[in-house]
Amino acid sequence: MSALVIKAWRADTKPIDDRNTFVSITGREGGLIAWLLSLMGVDPTTTIRVGLERVEFTSSSLAGTESRMVPLQSVCSTYYGYHKPWKAAASFLALFAFLGFSFAAPAAHSGDGFSFPIFAGTTGVGLILALIYYFLNRTLTLGFVEHSGAVCAIRFKRSVIENVDIDEQQARSVCTIVQRLIEAKEKRALQSVRT
Repeated sequence: MSALVIKAWRADTKPIDDRNTFVSITGREGGLIAWLLSLMGVDPTTTIRVGLERVEFTSSSLAGTESRMVPLQSVCSTYYGYHKPWKAAASFLALFAFLGFSFAAPAAHSGDGFSFPIFAGTTGVGLILALIYYFLNRTLTLGFVEHSGAVCAIRFKRSVIENVDIDEQQARSVCTIVQRLIEAKEKRALQSVRT
């Protein structure tokens, strides 16, 4: 699954709505066309909602909607990951530095001397492109593992248009909230068995 851009991210230790939802994360497909479709109300999105009783995954597209509701007591663990594409960004920079050297070297052989401005300009363009690539392609994976072994995970990346960015701390916070909800649910279940 490709990474979705974050459209909305709400998570708190207290309910964020009247349905006792503690986490609500919505992502959409990336790109200008998907954003324009969302403005027109044709909004293919993926949403994760975590409440007192269940984790709900909803995915909507032009073809329809699909929902998966997992009882909270069926979730055994949560996880998150943060990927920083520094190798690809460094490759962009190296490629442009190589191209700059390749364009500047013939000037040195023709007797005009090494053309440093050509090298510096090409490398500078590579640096700018590498930084843009790095900041727009950092991805966050957020997932839940069920007792059955099924894994439900969604990858997100920064949304430039909606200007929503998240980091590892926010993802860790979501995992902590879900773990506390699971533990509270287990305690309530144990207390009801004892009484």
